[in-house]
Amino acid sequence: MTDIAEITENDRNKIKKYVEETNNINFTMLAERFKISKSQMSKIMSGKDTSVKATQTIDSIVTMYDL
Repeated sequence: MTDIAEITENDRNKIKKYVEETNNINFTMLAERFKISKSQMSKIMSGKDTSVKATQTIDSIVTMYDL
C-alpha cells in the first residue's frame, strides 16, 4: 500500500516551490494561518506528519493558492 507521504509528495513540492518563488508568503505565515506551530508545519512539509489534519492542511494550501 502506498504511504500517505508519497501521495502528498507532489503537493508538498508545489507548496515548497511556491514559497521559494514568492516573497508574499513563508512557512511561518502558513503555520499561523492554520493555527499550528512552525515545527508542526515543518513536519507536515517534510512528510513526517501524515495525519488527517496534515493532509487537510496540504490540500487547503494547494486550494488556497491554486497550486
